Amino acid sequence: MTLHTFLALVGTACGIYYGYLGVIVGGHLLDAKKRKSPSARILLTSVAWSVGSGDEFSEEGKHICRKGNWVLVVGIISWFAWGVLK
Repeated sequence: MTLHTFLALVGTACGIYYGYLGVIVGGHLLDAKKRKSPSARILLTSVAWSVGSGDEFSEEGKHICRKGNWVLVVGIISWFAWGVLK
């Protein structure tokens, strides 16, 4: 496996995992209406949900947000490096 392929796989895996974390963190919203709403939970996967203060989440949700920030950064760096190497 080349470095180019490895970076693409890491970037893709980070994107998928970030989406998964976005769905999971929806269960940790403080607002009960949003927490129960499937549409509000799906929206968390379409935007940079982990960026920000995290005040709308419980403590466990804030922990997931911090993890999501790291996954997001690793994914961005991987895809950037992939583009540079290409």
